[in-house]
Amino acid sequence: MGKLKGLLVVVAQIALLALPAAAQERPTGPDQELVAKLHLLGQGEITMAKMGEARGVRPRVTSYAATLERDHRVADQRLVAYADRKNMNLAEVTNPGAGLPHGSLAMAPLANSTREEFDYNFINRMVADHQAAIDAAAAAQRLARDPELKDLIGGMMKVMTDHLVSAQELLAVIPEPPPRVVQLPGEPAGVSRTQTGADQPPAAAAAVVPR
Repeated sequence: MGKLKGLLVVVAQIALLALPAAAQERPTGPDQELVAKLHLLGQGEITMAKMGEARGVRPRVTSYAATLERDHRVADQRLVAYADRKNMNLAEVTNPGAGLPHGSLAMAPLANSTREEFDYNFINRMVADHQAAIDAAAAAQRLARDPELKDLIGGMMKVMTDHLVSAQELLAVIPEPPPRVVQLPGEPAGVSRTQTGADQPPAAAAAVVPR
């Protein structure tokens, strides 16, 4: 759940927009807030997609990542264009703060994956991220006041659902990497603290005790 913390924060922030306008105490309308949060989600997915293109091993993974980046970039451009057309504050829309950490800290678990682990970890992350992003978009669509924005979000949800299905299909055919073996500090390779030979018969113990 830790890797989804940023997405869940955005979902919670979108849900808060259901409060009455007086209680929100926001200088801008709720639709602008929704657009800003959805823009933030899109930017996070674009960042992840770039890493998938750069580090993916299997051609199907790099192709998926390229599609992901292209589709999210197009959707984000439409969102920003909508904000401009509706005379929203573009500075606030495109720089909504640190609601979704998609920098080096959030990328660390995926960035630290080995070559053998990366494809599985990347696609697994895409499944989880898109499930959360679809939930956030659905909440935003319910709260949006402008019918045009509702339609725009509906189109985004269709694309994200396609991405989710593709990721689930990929995850089904990529073997899960074995867990990493962690060597205990101060334990030399080849020496076991549990298999000492003390519980074996003398003849067997002699075979494992160095002379």
